[in-house]
Amino acid sequence: MNAQVQLAELRRISETLAPLCDGDEQLLADMLEGETNIDRMLARLWEQIARDTETLTGIQQRKAALAERQGRIERRVENFKRAIGDVLAAGGVKKFELPEVTLSVRPGKAKLVIADKDAVPTEYQRATYAPDKTAINEVFEGAETLPNWLTREPAKPVVSARTK
Repeated sequence: MNAQVQLAELRRISETLAPLCDGDEQLLADMLEGETNIDRMLARLWEQIARDTETLTGIQQRKAALAERQGRIERRVENFKRAIGDVLAAGGVKKFELPEVTLSVRPGKAKLVIADKDAVPTEYQRATYAPDKTAINEVFEGAETLPNWLTREPAKPVVSARTK
């Protein structure tokens, strides 16, 4: 049975049982568990969330490990380039041709490094502007009409899961 059919059947049964429960949500949940497979549906969905969350955690850990490895390899490449420069300098040549590559060395350019970004004068700084969402929400949260630069998305249900 597909998901839409299951949801429609669950909705139909819930609408039939709800008036018998007189607003008691726990009684309705218990009756739905007895009359439908809501518990299995929710368990399957939760299991998938748990598996996906574990996968995301693994991906984050793998990304961190790969970033560390990438940094090591980048430093190794720079060290090998420096070694090539040392070899060329020791040989007294600026350029050397091999069958698959021509290696050369030239003087580098001094690089400016900002030692204290807070001490940089304002004429050498850039300002970035971003909307103040807190202030916007305070002013327009309950407003009936909104300016043309602002829209309101419809409210979406928030699902929470508290594990035991």
